Amino acid sequence: MKVRELTLEQATLLQGKIWGFQGQLFNPQIDSLGKWFISNEEVNGCTLQQAIIIGCDAWLLSLPEIDYNPIITEIPA
Repeated sequence: MKVRELTLEQATLLQGKIWGFQGQLFNPQIDSLGKWFISNEEVNGCTLQQAIIIGCDAWLLSLPEIDYNPIITEIPA
């Protein structure tokens, strides 16, 4: 699965901001390699006009794709 990589500053800027037409909120997360990311759905669902209103201009729409590396937590038996 692919996701879009963010810097810490970008993640902080997007946290809780609205995207899409149904009022979804950006939810930046960190992966097992310590990289911040958002989903492709979040990027693809945000229009350029929304990106400008949020204050991230066009960089949001051109974030690099990276492999998703989930954090795996083992539950003790």
